[in-house]
Amino acid sequence: MKNLLVAIVIVFSITALAAAQNMPSVQDRVERLKNRLSLTAQQATQVNSILTAAQDSARTITVTGSDRRKAMRQIMTKAHSDIMKILTDTQKAEFEKILAQPRGRGFNRPNRNN
Repeated sequence: MKNLLVAIVIVFSITALAAAQNMPSVQDRVERLKNRLSLTAQQATQVNSILTAAQDSARTITVTGSDRRKAMRQIMTKAHSDIMKILTDTQKAEFEKILAQPRGRGFNRPNRNN
């Protein structure tokens, strides 16, 4: 029984670590946006707060499947809207380009061509 418990903990830890490595941290996303959008220090701080709040909200989602995707989409839509409110017109245009990129290469993933 003890060995089974240890095995479960190890598998869970490896799975959690793998998932964490695939998702950029809030700081990574802020840094990428700071570079792509030429954010001021104040804007970067605000984006950090917005993304941290979105991440915290995402962690509280208890539903699964399509309901989870819908809830995540709502959280990210709000975060994107909040970010747009603090950007200049030029930054907004670039942010919209970032969001329009194909999934997996946009907001949450690094663009390997830049």
